[in-house]
Amino acid sequence: MRPCIFNRRLLTNYYGLHLRRFGSQSIVTEKISVILSTKAPKRRVLEELNQQLATLPGKLTSLRDRKDLRYGAAVFASRDFATWLQDESFMSGLLETLFKSNLGDKISTQDVDVLSAVTDGLTQSRLFGGPQTGLSILYGSASFLPDLWNPEDFGSNVNQDRESSVSFLSNPLAGDTRPLEITLPLANTIFQTGRRSTLFASKWKRSHNGSMTLATMEEKRTQRIRPHDLSADHTRPLLPLLPLTPPRKIVAGLGNIVRQVEVDGSVTPASKELESLIPKVFDARSKRDGLYSPGPIGVWCWVLPPHVLGTQDFLDLGIFQAELSQSEAEVSLEAMGVFSKLISSGCRLHKILSGGGGWGLKQGLLSLDPETTYSLPDEGDVEMFIKAFQERHNPNPSEGLVTPGSYLMFCTEPHCTEKEIGSSPRMTTSTTAISVAPDTDQELDSATMSEEIEVIDGHFGVASKAGFFLKVAAPPQLTDGPTKPPRALTTKVDLPRASLLLG
Repeated sequence: MRPCIFNRRLLTNYYGLHLRRFGSQSIVTEKISVILSTKAPKRRVLEELNQQLATLPGKLTSLRDRKDLRYGAAVFASRDFATWLQDESFMSGLLETLFKSNLGDKISTQDVDVLSAVTDGLTQSRLFGGPQTGLSILYGSASFLPDLWNPEDFGSNVNQDRESSVSFLSNPLAGDTRPLEITLPLANTIFQTGRRSTLFASKWKRSHNGSMTLATMEEKRTQRIRPHDLSADHTRPLLPLLPLTPPRKIVAGLGNIVRQVEVDGSVTPASKELESLIPKVFDARSKRDGLYSPGPIGVWCWVLPPHVLGTQDFLDLGIFQAELSQSEAEVSLEAMGVFSKLISSGCRLHKILSGGGGWGLKQGLLSLDPETTYSLPDEGDVEMFIKAFQERHNPNPSEGLVTPGSYLMFCTEPHCTEKEIGSSPRMTTSTTAISVAPDTDQELDSATMSEEIEVIDGHFGVASKAGFFLKVAAPPQLTDGPTKPPRALTTKVDLPRASLLLG
């Protein structure tokens, strides 16, 4: 076999492209989250934050004497606190507390660039728990907010067709070397701020006594964030899914429609197996949890290229069984390692939008969510269908969602008891987390919570009901041999409580 010889110039240019896009200066940031309800007054929130930071060493002292660096902060609020971001008095006090406490006794006179954004919630405290409410903040050198004042990203958020978004640049997934871009759609805040979404940049002037005053503000459509320098660490996916079936070969399908699959050697309508499984899921849950009330559940499927089945071991993967002694939470936790490898291998996860019933050629069709990137409404759907149609006879399709010869593995979100939720892994550790909030009709009501304020130093975590979107670009041909570079990956993850831990 001919040895691979890496083209260092191409490799350097590839990573340089990402750095130019997201900024190339060294990143110095800290993170902190404040979990609270709307019962907590703003003054007390600032007091609690100041008291907590006073017990910690000044973490940003390395920036204090750097005249070439600007200061920056990204303040994310859950929907209940959207108006707090527009309160000049509160924001001034927040910035004074963050930078005065962390820069030591010496007060810098540098201005502060601030990104303010509203999300559907903060990352859940436990893996199987619900989202939290409050504030989550990144702050440090302004280089973690590249192109904050790029006028091309400015624009009113009042009459948008879709919510604004932020994109995080993070370390690669395990087994990969390419930087990962994660796009998070923001919350719909039409009833909180009168805007479809709330995202704006602001500049704050600092006086010699340390007080902050608002100098300028611009609404934004999008913003990129580098929460930390790229390193040898990997981004870790946590995908709490309950496998329902082993991988099933796609026999017939086009675009995002699956017509037939192969089950135990027989060709069947795509939805037939699910139609018999879902009632069994309801029955098993009712027997295990007396408080369970059957209702609509979400079903997702992994789309697996044929070569993945030869590299991943599915034999030991636990799947749903009505009489299984393990709980759904236990099966889901054991399967997360396999699912992490699948997404690192370039496999896509799609929610099933509709299916079942019908007759003739329409019998048992399954419709998969075609959205893999965060784009204008319907734009990506049309492009995906045209490409799938052009490649319907191509044995090596590049981007087709559903292609005969590939495999589907059906999954659902696990049902957990209160005890299982309370014992699931903690999420509010010293990390940066991007999560998915359950898209339910029941809004987070922080007013029903206690007045207690919890300050979590070293943690940043935000959640979106729309999910998050992963993008890994295809690098150029980096070898002089026949080895092909890894394919690009774009996928949407809208599984409730799914998270990415960025480090």
